[in-house]
Amino acid sequence: MLLDELLNDFPRERFLREHYQRTPFSGRASAQRLLQLGTWSVVDELVEQTECDLLLARQGVPYTGERPRTAKQARELFSQGYTLVLRQPDQHHAGLSELARTFSAELHGRINLHLYCTPAGHHGFGWHCDPEEVFILQTLGRKDYLLRENTLHPVPLPDALPSGALAAQETTPVETRTLGTGDFIYIPAGHWHMAQAPEEALSISVGLLAPTLLDVLDAVRANLASNPVWRRRLPALGYASELDDVKKLEVLRTLFTGLGSELQRALAEPGLPLRFLAQTARFYLRSAGLRGSRR
Repeated sequence: MLLDELLNDFPRERFLREHYQRTPFSGRASAQRLLQLGTWSVVDELVEQTECDLLLARQGVPYTGERPRTAKQARELFSQGYTLVLRQPDQHHAGLSELARTFSAELHGRINLHLYCTPAGHHGFGWHCDPEEVFILQTLGRKDYLLRENTLHPVPLPDALPSGALAAQETTPVETRTLGTGDFIYIPAGHWHMAQAPEEALSISVGLLAPTLLDVLDAVRANLASNPVWRRRLPALGYASELDDVKKLEVLRTLFTGLGSELQRALAEPGLPLRFLAQTARFYLRSAGLRGSRR
């Protein structure tokens, strides 16, 4: 199991109990086998031979020019201090696709994989947090990760991420963890962090977005939508309605009570947990596959 490999001698059960979705964890030289997935040759191939999305930033400021189309162009921007971020390279590279699918299968979540190339003495992005559980594999060079607990907006959703300005208001202590080639770090979802590279550094960031109870509601909603009873429109509630405000509220309370009863029945349905587990696992694995090879 890949997670066991990264944890080395640290018990998986203890990691899941004490660190996963709670506190950072780092391991030494446990990602050595994966170094070939984060090299300059892989970066050059993705830049020149694929349409992999490429984001560039320098000291927190995004690059506004056109995407580099050759390795030489990308290296020139890198030499100017720009961090290169190849986004979702697992859709274009078999080895990275297998890495993404392995993480998804072992921890059950949708994968958001990035490949970072950071110039010496620079950083691409300032303080921020991610909605995913983030596993970073250092494949070249050294990087310092600054970490602090998020007490101002913990457990963020992908569509409601707090800004870096909020991170500046945080008062929790900052800790630094240094990663060398072959090391890895786990950063819980919502945890503030930023990275600095004292030397040229390449790393693979595997973000895992685990499902929430809101996703269960989405699954139940999809089932309810197949029944015309729940697709029926509400009665006229505007000024032209023959109902006064008191009656409108009574009607809505009655309808909401009926919907609540139906939701309780749907959530108590014995087969729902298994269906939810199977459907989400299938979706996560498919989304991590190579582009053009999904089934």
